[in-house]
Amino acid sequence: MTQNILRVAMLSTGEEVLHGDILDTNAAWMSKRCFEEGFLLHRRVTVGDSLDDIAVELLRCSQVSDVVIVNGGLGPTTDDVTTQAMAMAMNVELELNVHWLTALKEKYEKNGREMPKSNIKQAMLPEGAVLLDNPMGTACGFFATLKECLFFFTPGVPFEFKSMFENEVLPKLHVAFPHLDKKDIHRFYTFGLSESSLNDRFESLPLPFGYQLGYRSFLPFIEIKIFYPAKHSDIKGVINEVKRVLGEYTVGEEKPMLHSLAERLSTSSKTLAIAEQFSGGYVSSLLQEEKSTRDALVQGWILNSSSDVFIEEYNPLAAILAMAAASRDNADVDIGLACGSLVEGAVALGLSAQEGDWGVIVKARSALSTEQFRCYVSTFLLDMLRRYLEGANIIFDISALETLDALHIPFESLDK
Repeated sequence: MTQNILRVAMLSTGEEVLHGDILDTNAAWMSKRCFEEGFLLHRRVTVGDSLDDIAVELLRCSQVSDVVIVNGGLGPTTDDVTTQAMAMAMNVELELNVHWLTALKEKYEKNGREMPKSNIKQAMLPEGAVLLDNPMGTACGFFATLKECLFFFTPGVPFEFKSMFENEVLPKLHVAFPHLDKKDIHRFYTFGLSESSLNDRFESLPLPFGYQLGYRSFLPFIEIKIFYPAKHSDIKGVINEVKRVLGEYTVGEEKPMLHSLAERLSTSSKTLAIAEQFSGGYVSSLLQEEKSTRDALVQGWILNSSSDVFIEEYNPLAAILAMAAASRDNADVDIGLACGSLVEGAVALGLSAQEGDWGVIVKARSALSTEQFRCYVSTFLLDMLRRYLEGANIIFDISALETLDALHIPFESLDK
């Protein structure tokens, strides 16, 4: 082990991964699981299906890492050369694993088929390698040692890989390196603050030893992750401090915004209707993803930009409030939402409820594609709904959108 620090690497193989024909979701998933289990990755490498390239990279990995998880290239076709490359790197021959050959034949016979001769290749392992079971497919895994580095070889099919990693690789890692502590993660989902402003907010936040903050930006949200030693006693205090710093910009804790919104709607038993122009059904589509939001949405309208609902001579705020109120009244629901059309780069958004009406006009602060702007606008409207359900400020500012105008009309004021 290098300098008393376990150095874990991942080597992904395959031309389709190297050239971007498919996303390497296995690498992202495994990196996360390794972190949670205390096996932090120090590097990830991708190579194509070249026998020589893989063999050279295996040797290089053995010189700089203590553990390497190799993914892909264990199939029956001629471009699957990972096993052969490991035998080359180890300077040993391939040998038939009778146990796996028998298991392969039984898999095919169970389905009333004869095993193709090409599958015999999947039972050929480097001399000295130890088999890793794969009950879900024909590619067995194996582990072997090269220059004191422990290598685990796994299939590329995601569900086979994940099963093997959980049931075969992780248990062996914990036995080999019992001193490593698992990590836990607590997640906050935010909307409205930039990564730089979030970093500034947390700059002076003291963290206990072994704690770390992580950021993940995925339009239009930023996820804040607290990494900490499993079952650590200080975590509640840290969570409360992070929650205080984030304030009203937290749209979900441990669960994404839509799931949190679904819980709020389920608890309140509120019903919704929505009229959409610029968003083009984006909001209605999002609300279909959770049962509680789907059940709460009674009616959704998609209007084109020339609809009479948004009459140009009207004040845009007055028009959007009328649009939100109309959606609420026509569907006889508790809350009406509305997204107006795109006018000179700006969009009006409205929410109508028993307590009053709220409307805003927003535009992008910087250049956004139409799809990006639609995403931000739709999320802004859903965040207005979240804030209403939580009793928070419904009129608010976010870093990506500039608020050009806003209006709140409490219904009680109309009776005076």
